[in-house]
Amino acid sequence: MADEEIFNEGDDFEKLLNSFINTKIEDEQAEQTPPPESEEVTLSEQGAKENAAVSDEFEKELAATFAEARNAVNEDENTPELGSEESELAQAFINYQSSINKLAASTGTEHPDWQFDIAYLYPNYKPSIGIMLTNDLVKGWNFMCRMFPEEIGRFPVTSSDEEFLNFAETMKNQDLQLAVISYVEILIDIESCELTYQAKLLKYQEKHIKKIMYEEYLARKERQQRFVEAVKKKNFPIDAERLISNYFRVAQKDVDGAFKALTTNPAIFAPIDISKIKPRWFGLIKVTPKDGIRVNLEIGRFMKKLQV
Repeated sequence: MADEEIFNEGDDFEKLLNSFINTKIEDEQAEQTPPPESEEVTLSEQGAKENAAVSDEFEKELAATFAEARNAVNEDENTPELGSEESELAQAFINYQSSINKLAASTGTEHPDWQFDIAYLYPNYKPSIGIMLTNDLVKGWNFMCRMFPEEIGRFPVTSSDEEFLNFAETMKNQDLQLAVISYVEILIDIESCELTYQAKLLKYQEKHIKKIMYEEYLARKERQQRFVEAVKKKNFPIDAERLISNYFRVAQKDVDGAFKALTTNPAIFAPIDISKIKPRWFGLIKVTPKDGIRVNLEIGRFMKKLQV
């Protein structure tokens, strides 16, 4: 009874994929990966090496998918216009840059060397652009501190957004006031763009992970079917599908233990059907439990030498 309890727990891997199997994977831009070619391997390699190789490959693809997803987000050209967050960020920076340039011109001072350009926000916001924009934001603030050491230089930059806005209302110079207000707006808009970017990145990552897991599921089913067909051809008095299915389930958790059981006592995965064992000596010798033991060992030897 303990053996059957192993299988009543179900396959964790299949449960995990249950919500994916009946869902169409929409990935029109992704190149479809052709199914792996069948290769001749022994069952021992299947049990000890192929499962491990597939697992390693799966982990490599899973790790690589985060880079692929990030590239997909960064290179997304489906949106010809800026999103609402990017548009607000662009306008805030234009106001910030313009007001500081006016302050510089009014005193004959050279304005900061701006690195950021609105065009960099196309096709969408990226963290690298956020870093460049933040650098310009700091340049502008330092410039104002030098020009207005009494007003700006003494105001703590760690203040809250509300404190910044209240501070801006006290200023009589409209350009300086707009610069401070735009400074706060840029900080808020950058945070908003970062959140949108991360949400989009997670969406792509989830999509890639589902695709990889689904392909692994299909590849696993294909391997199982090859073994099922090989066992059926031998007409063993055992349920081939149940035998292989249960073996693969246990192998997901314990490859070596599952293989040892399959090659020494396959009946642990599926019972031997005594009624299907043919009597020996033209039916003169009736089938006994010892024949079941004999067939069990015979199946084990077969599985150990099996090539598919």
